[in-house]
Amino acid sequence: MWRQESRNEHVFSEMHITLTWNELHERFGFDLKTWKKKFNDYLMKQPRETDIVSAFFRFGNDRLNPILNEILGRSSGYPTFNRLTAYVAKKLT
Repeated sequence: MWRQESRNEHVFSEMHITLTWNELHERFGFDLKTWKKKFNDYLMKQPRETDIVSAFFRFGNDRLNPILNEILGRSSGYPTFNRLTAYVAKKLT
C-alpha cells in the first residue's frame, strides 16, 4: 500500500487504481481497454510477490507519466502521474 507523506496522509489502494483509470479517461481521453490491457500484460511479467499497487505506480511512472507530460507540455521529469494519484487519493475518496 502506498502512503503519501504529508500532514493529511492518504492511503492509495486497489480501489484508487480504478479511480485513476477513470480520471485518465475523463481528463485526457485515455482508451481504458487498451491501457488496462497494457498494464495487465506488464503485471503478468512482474515477480509473483509484486502487489498490484506497486506495479501500478511503476507502470504509471514509466509508461503514463511521459505521455501526460507531453500532453500538458511539462518537462519530462515532472511527477504528473504521482500528483494525479495523490489527487485521486485525496479528493475522490
